[in-house]
Amino acid sequence: AIGGNTYSWSPSLGLSNAGIAQPTVTAPGTYTVTVTNNANGCVNTDAVTISQNITPPVANAGTDKTLTCATTSFVIGSPTVAGNTYAWSPSLGLSNAGIAQPTATAPGTYPVTVTNTANGCTASDAVIISQNITPPTANAGTDKTLTCATTSFVIGSAAVAGNTYAWSPSLGLSNAGIAQPTATAPGTYTVTVTNTANGCTANDAVTILQDVSLPIANAGADKVITCSSPTHLIGSAAIAGNTYAWSPSLGLSNAGIAQPTVTAPGTYTVTVTKISDGCSFTDAVTI
Repeated sequence: AIGGNTYSWSPSLGLSNAGIAQPTVTAPGTYTVTVTNNANGCVNTDAVTISQNITPPVANAGTDKTLTCATTSFVIGSPTVAGNTYAWSPSLGLSNAGIAQPTATAPGTYPVTVTNTANGCTASDAVIISQNITPPTANAGTDKTLTCATTSFVIGSAAVAGNTYAWSPSLGLSNAGIAQPTATAPGTYTVTVTNTANGCTANDAVTILQDVSLPIANAGADKVITCSSPTHLIGSAAIAGNTYAWSPSLGLSNAGIAQPTVTAPGTYTVTVTKISDGCSFTDAVTI
């Protein structure tokens, strides 16, 4: 202000005070000031144009994503625009919270604030990073024992839709790529189950033992029936856990015991079976 002058602004709307030399303007427009010299009544005018730039920047945090065991990170946000700055929050879980497109490695909601450095205007957007790392269930089944009577077992458990199955080793299995293969050889078999939706895996193992030990079969020494020795005891003492079957049965007191009495000449074969594993062995005696 100059002493001895008065000031009048028009329009007054948008000004803090239309009657001073230097009002504060808060709205765009063309403002004309009329200055009057109080000593001689002369006036002069001038005008100032106040424009406005409050265009906000574009904020795009990107589309929501889901982290999995197969995909452990995502680039979020959108390409950098010159003249803008970027601030993500929270910063934890991001490779760099001050760039347009950081890499996210942890689940969470990440808002970005974009600032237009030319006008100070800001805009915000957020992206949600969820996580699916639930492993499948792996069940190789219970341990089993192969025997002469049981020469194979189905191992594993029922297939679950959306899972894949891989057994190792494959040798000794009917098919190493299914949920329930048949095992025909002893060993420890490990199944790896993969959830195809998220790439997560789980393992379990089953041990297949084998018991194919043979029993002892001893039909005894050859004998001769005479008038003075019309019968003979053949075979050998019974062993617990074995069964005995003689053939032919004709001429024997009992074809189902370890030591029958023979009363007729012939060749008699005993088959001894071990009950625990079903394995059998034979021997013969000639009378």
